[in-house]
Amino acid sequence: MDLNDIMRIPDVQGFADTRQLAIDKVGIKSIRHPVRVMDKNGGAQHTIAVFNMYVGLPHNFKGTHMSRFVEILNANQREISVESFEPMVREMVKRLEAETGHVEMTFPYFISKKAPLSGVGSLMDYDVTFVGEICDGGRYRFTMKVLVPV
Repeated sequence: MDLNDIMRIPDVQGFADTRQLAIDKVGIKSIRHPVRVMDKNGGAQHTIAVFNMYVGLPHNFKGTHMSRFVEILNANQREISVESFEPMVREMVKRLEAETGHVEMTFPYFISKKAPLSGVGSLMDYDVTFVGEICDGGRYRFTMKVLVPV
């Protein structure tokens, strides 16, 4: 196959989709990205988060540009908080012209704790997951899960 053959391959993505099928979930999964997680006391912690980002597309779309998901992560300047999560999810839905959106971010969060008997301080890591969703005509729902070692 030479360059002329490649140039004759039709751009299937550019054709209209006549099947009238909506796409429930399209996106990226298990993308590792550095973040700075803000806490309620105004402090911050640098960590690595694993992101899953999905959108639901209307029937007239055949797919989406996967690179836009990573652009949205980069646009948040690596600072994420409970408060900044909703605008990020809304921006994703808007930029991808989607009807629904779902972002999961899982990361380790460290807290200094003292041992009950010895009083020796050490860092304990907690697995934290933020889930933000846009559904039902633009309604936002946020869930946070914390896995506590016992």
